[in-house]
Amino acid sequence: MSNFRDLLRNENMKIYRRPRTWLMIGFLILSLLLMSGLMKYDEVRNDSSDWKQQVTEENQVLQQEIQNNATADPDFVKNMENEIKLNEYYLEHNLNPNELSMWDYVNTSAMLILLVTILTVIVAADMIAAEFSWGTIKLLLVGPASRTKVMLSKYVATMGFALLLLILSFTVAFAAGAALQGFGGLSLPHLSVSADGIIHESSMIADSLQQYGFAIVSLLMYVTFAFMISAAFRSSSMAIAFSLLFMLVGNSLTMLFSSYGWVKYLLFANIDLTRYLAGNDPIRPEMTLTFSIMMLVAYYVLFQLVSWLLFTKRDVAA
Repeated sequence: MSNFRDLLRNENMKIYRRPRTWLMIGFLILSLLLMSGLMKYDEVRNDSSDWKQQVTEENQVLQQEIQNNATADPDFVKNMENEIKLNEYYLEHNLNPNELSMWDYVNTSAMLILLVTILTVIVAADMIAAEFSWGTIKLLLVGPASRTKVMLSKYVATMGFALLLLILSFTVAFAAGAALQGFGGLSLPHLSVSADGIIHESSMIADSLQQYGFAIVSLLMYVTFAFMISAAFRSSSMAIAFSLLFMLVGNSLTMLFSSYGWVKYLLFANIDLTRYLAGNDPIRPEMTLTFSIMMLVAYYVLFQLVSWLLFTKRDVAA
């Protein structure tokens, strides 16, 4: 166990002693602050003092749309009916839907987890390949620790970096929201319309954590894949490039072939679990949440197994 702790400490030193790491952290913080500033600017620019009239007019438009599209997709009509119910709730309880709260900043920051994923993928793709690029792989493997422990320490250190970025993202967004909007919205409820058409109030922080949780699933899968690619390449630049290409192009290819039944077995068709939330649809109509979770587990095990085989069986004599 002491060997593993030493290995983990060594891998963390490799990550956090590099200027690149702190540049990435600074870029993430800057992006969050810029996002918060733009949200505040947009709120100030759009006068919502007459929000009640705007909401009333919006309901009238929605009701007209329902009448004109009575034979349209039932889900489309249902979504408009839910919007009307929410607007009526806002009017009844004097809640301005256009007024931002601190939780809006936190929820919007969940979209920037894509940036967290990209930054972590860069680190993951470099973890093993860089040892070959620097020529330090032999020194790393001559110690008493097994190759399995070495690989595990690198993976744990990488996920620790991802966790740091996630905590940082949530904290910066929360602090920015509190600074720009105050703590008045701390106890605001999250409103949603259930399948039976009833409006429910739930915890706003639970909703924010749920959004982060769904985003973490894709982060975990992409980072694990990048780690596998790192074990396959001797060039860190090639590992990083291939991992980012896989991440950025995969979703587009999945949508392109969405009409084919076999696409449901691809990683990208299952990685976004928000498709199973109310109002969204999976890539294929026959797909279920259970199916996607099973596919993700299978891919995760496959990526870990291939990473272990590539790293433990690899010849480092060259």
